[in-house]
Amino acid sequence: MKLSIDPSVTAPRSITAESLALAWWYDSHPAVRRLWGIKVAQGLRVIVAIEPTLDNDDVVPGWLANSGTWSRELDLRTGSYVQLELIKDLPCDGIEVEPGSVLIADLFWRDATLNQPHEVL
Repeated sequence: MKLSIDPSVTAPRSITAESLALAWWYDSHPAVRRLWGIKVAQGLRVIVAIEPTLDNDDVVPGWLANSGTWSRELDLRTGSYVQLELIKDLPCDGIEVEPGSVLIADLFWRDATLNQPHEVL
């Protein structure tokens, strides 16, 4: 099953403590362009798209420099085990999710790849 990248199609249906924690974390990390939080059996799957470097549009240096710290912060903030993942290019054609997974956050107000503004969680 694929999670749509269009926020109007996959908007989370309720606010949880974990979704609020993800919103707070997203708000405090301007390098993160977009964030999806997906509740899975083992904890949370958090997928991010980050701002590329100014010199060559590469996201890998920012990811390598920050992913370990970000993962620990998200574990502590949400109280769940977090599997942090990177999407290198936006827009992308969708995110594969396991059956039974629940989208709890789709945060995107810094994502310039979206053509029109949408409400933020």
